[in-house]
Amino acid sequence: MKDIEEFGRRLENLLKYGNIRGPKRTISVTSVSFCPLKAALTTRYDVRFFGEKNKERILGQVLHMGLLGLIKDSWSYLQGDIEATPEIEKEVSYELGDGWLLTGRIDLVIGEHVFEFKFLSDWSYEKIPENLDEVDEESVLNAYTEQLNAYLNILPDAEFGHLWIFRHNELIPWKKLEIKKDSKAFKGFLKRAKGIVKLIESIENGELPKDPEPRFEWECKNCIFKSICSK
Repeated sequence: MKDIEEFGRRLENLLKYGNIRGPKRTISVTSVSFCPLKAALTTRYDVRFFGEKNKERILGQVLHMGLLGLIKDSWSYLQGDIEATPEIEKEVSYELGDGWLLTGRIDLVIGEHVFEFKFLSDWSYEKIPENLDEVDEESVLNAYTEQLNAYLNILPDAEFGHLWIFRHNELIPWKKLEIKKDSKAFKGFLKRAKGIVKLIESIENGELPKDPEPRFEWECKNCIFKSICSK
């Protein structure tokens, strides 16, 4: 009888939601670029980050919102000969399968062009070289470029990526980089996203990974999950 009830639940989910798991569950594009265990725990328990330790992040968010608002309010002056209508904070999603979605919010889309604006804290400045070929493995720039590449691949008409980097306390761009669309790199990105899905499912089954591998060594230093992590 229990097997039949489970069959009925799965069939009902398939009819309602298009998959046997139930309502769609989401993983953010941003989280895929960092520690997979942190992404899994944050997604599973819907963890939000607030407090004194995150004041730089909060300041960056405020400046970020101000920049997007400025673009929206000043578009009639900024557009010049551009005919495309700007899309600000455009929400996108990509099917990962089994009821999971990869989701994100793009800062700015103008036709074929995708813009991402990033605000860095002081410690990150030295990590950004002039040439993308010289990026250190521990540079946060690796996360930013692959996130932008993910958006380029998710949007069918997107071709050109523009990454503008700001210091955390000002609205004047510090560096402006052009990112090429890379379908091979996106496949690797999707593989990591699906790996996070497996981690979440393991956590839901009461299993916590014994040997987590963070994306960057510096992530562990201030991670809120370090008290329960074996790293």
